[in-house]
Amino acid sequence: MRVAKKHRGHLVAGAALTVVGALLTACGAADDAAGSEGVVRVATVVDVQSFDPGLNPGQGQRVFLDPVYDTLLTVGEDGGIEPGLASDWTLDKTELRMTIDSGRRFSDGTDLDAAAVVTALEHNQQAGGPAAAALANVKSVDVEGDSEVVLSLNAPSPALPLTLTDVAGMVASPAATSGGEIATTPVGTGPYVLDQKATKAGVVYVYTPNQEFEDTAVQSLKRIEIEVLTDAAARSNALISGQVDLAQVDRTQVATVEKSDLESAVSEGNHWLLHFVARDSGSALANEKIRQAVGYAINRQALVDTVLMGQATPMTQVFSEGSPFHVDGLESGYAFDPEKARQLVRESGVANPRFTIPTFGTFTSAAEAIQADLKDVGITVDIKLIQPGTLDQENRSKNFDAMLTPIKEIHPEQLYGVRVAENGPMNPYQVASPEISALHQQALDAEDEAEQDEIYRSMLTEISDEAIWQNLYTDHSTIAWNSTLSGVKPAPGWPMGPSLRGVTKD
Repeated sequence: MRVAKKHRGHLVAGAALTVVGALLTACGAADDAAGSEGVVRVATVVDVQSFDPGLNPGQGQRVFLDPVYDTLLTVGEDGGIEPGLASDWTLDKTELRMTIDSGRRFSDGTDLDAAAVVTALEHNQQAGGPAAAALANVKSVDVEGDSEVVLSLNAPSPALPLTLTDVAGMVASPAATSGGEIATTPVGTGPYVLDQKATKAGVVYVYTPNQEFEDTAVQSLKRIEIEVLTDAAARSNALISGQVDLAQVDRTQVATVEKSDLESAVSEGNHWLLHFVARDSGSALANEKIRQAVGYAINRQALVDTVLMGQATPMTQVFSEGSPFHVDGLESGYAFDPEKARQLVRESGVANPRFTIPTFGTFTSAAEAIQADLKDVGITVDIKLIQPGTLDQENRSKNFDAMLTPIKEIHPEQLYGVRVAENGPMNPYQVASPEISALHQQALDAEDEAEQDEIYRSMLTEISDEAIWQNLYTDHSTIAWNSTLSGVKPAPGWPMGPSLRGVTKD
């Protein structure tokens, strides 16, 4: 992450600012509240899909859930896994054991205990959302003693602690999950509660302090308002005018925001790839040479420089240098070579190769650039617009041949389980990859971490060779905030806005 200098500038006026003013008025937000001490307004790009941790996709959506829910484990500033509701944990090939922190209460007044954690994990596993994939290898969840929770595994799960730092590890009140209202009425142990009366679904979500929460260093605000503001110019103008205090900044607005009196930071955002899901006999993508040709046909650098305005890093593998899963030499794979792509198309024997992808909003321009690159080598891409917020659902369907999609998986075990395993939720056609599966099993059977990491690197190389997907780029995520805020800590994994825990406003 790099932090930008503070700049001074003037208010950028325009029609978008009028839109913001109308929106805030519609929300019933008085102008004098915008500058109130302890009241923070956040503008975000997308609406919340669900307040149920078992159904919410996490990542960017976490900005809505984080005020209410605690997770069993957390990610520290150095990227390491740290305690959350679980004060300590141990993992081996057969089980994960956690000691649950005592003395906390849900906002409905019930005590947090090991039994409540078991209920929450079972709900997250059975709800049918993204959390289910994260907990797929959990055979059973049981209480042992007063405070121990034991997750028995049907297969080794080295990424399991990491998954418990996201929605799969969020703990909702047992009463809320059993009552069936958790999707709209979240109840957790976090520092804030959702104010149902002040909230206007799809417009603004209002949070006030959880009276059962005792850590005032974390519960540092009187009120949080998260506004859904999809228009990029309107969002930046709201920031500059002071009508909101913090927001994600669209790449088209970065230069404008940096001229203003705002703090900003850039961190690694989403990693994007073109995932070929229809690798069965009925699709052109069943041919490996067509999938490989796509990789050589895409001019990633031009895509970043033009469509993404330089605010991304071209990538031909998921894991960047410095990661234990980075494969040396793989970064030069699928370098832009349209003639090689044409040759592979000819060698494939596929006449008029064609496939479909979905897109929406500002991502359409990237899809169109890829479409033009592939047309140049004889591959036709049909683009279909979908509704914002439905991409995760489409990833799990058979509606498209390939998915231009950001990924949340940050461990090879997650990548395999979600996108490569025959029963993976984002392998909707259930296409088997025997060589990759064999390497995956070798990694699980490894005797130590160093051996396991080496095998995972071999597995990632095989994924690249078979062209299960083509890596495109890693976004740069820009967040800007009012200088009256203190304690803002942008971090990877929070592209829509960082956690507000510990943030204060003068």
